[in-house]
Amino acid sequence: MRQTSVENHERFLRAHLLPFFGSTPVSDITSRLVEDFIAAKRSPGGSVRFTHRPLSPASLRVGLKTLRAILQRAVLDDYLSRNPVTDLGRLLPRKAEDAGVDPFTGEELRAILMAAERLDPGFATLVRLWVQSGLRAGEVLGLQERDLDMLHGTVTVRRTWTRGRLGPTKTGHVRTVSILHPVCEATAAWHPGATPETRSLLTRVRARRVQSIEPEGFVFGGVAPLHPDAVNRQWKRLLRVAQVRYRPAEQLRHTFASTLLSRNAPVLYVQQQGGWRSAAVLLQVYARWLPTAVIEHPGAPQVRLDTPRSGDTPVGTGTYGAGLNFQK
Repeated sequence: MRQTSVENHERFLRAHLLPFFGSTPVSDITSRLVEDFIAAKRSPGGSVRFTHRPLSPASLRVGLKTLRAILQRAVLDDYLSRNPVTDLGRLLPRKAEDAGVDPFTGEELRAILMAAERLDPGFATLVRLWVQSGLRAGEVLGLQERDLDMLHGTVTVRRTWTRGRLGPTKTGHVRTVSILHPVCEATAAWHPGATPETRSLLTRVRARRVQSIEPEGFVFGGVAPLHPDAVNRQWKRLLRVAQVRYRPAEQLRHTFASTLLSRNAPVLYVQQQGGWRSAAVLLQVYARWLPTAVIEHPGAPQVRLDTPRSGDTPVGTGTYGAGLNFQK
């Protein structure tokens, strides 16, 4: 289990489970008591951070995994005959696979980038790299100088910056990603490097005001990564200036995936570039953006996973188009 997952379980235990269940013997915890806990968390005041709000469904869902694990241990040790959480079945909050996915339109992206160039060209470079690569927030902040391949327009994603420390990527895998997908441009193309404006990111990256001479220096921040809170503050200000409806910066990743799929990019290519665990995981969230999906039965989208036609090879790296040179 990743360290951040362990911390999430510990935080929920201390903030929610211990205050509610208190000194109740584990053998006295019933399905009804767990139902009362869920009801309390879903009510105003269920959140600890926001005292007048209910706990978010996502947080409650994660926290109930903690409770389930604790009570399963009690079952194994013969304190309980059955796990009360498991008995609740359909009463438990379920994950909406596409919940929170609210991509930016091309017009919104262009307004955001124009405003960013006026406010802070360096931050504009970060935003453009983020949306053209589809990286996770921590992966963007964790990029180091040695990860850049300016010759081929790619980055190697090896780590993430989360909660003040470096760690492995979410899947634990290293991947090579093009930073030149034409997500922001008004074009039907999805191939990396398809437009001059997309390729201009390479010039912008070279022109960063803060650059470390050390390979371990961070692409955005230099000696240390940018703090996520600082990025969020700048992002909120940017959207106000651009007059774009607020969504978290992580929507840039959703915009990357939905845009490429809507332009008929191969599903396996998008999955590899974005680092999703599988094409099935990708489709659970983004299938509705596929222009030619065929649904044989609910929950089972059938899509073409064919490679590009001969002569239609994208520029960049990864599964398609490796080794092409962007150096002029």
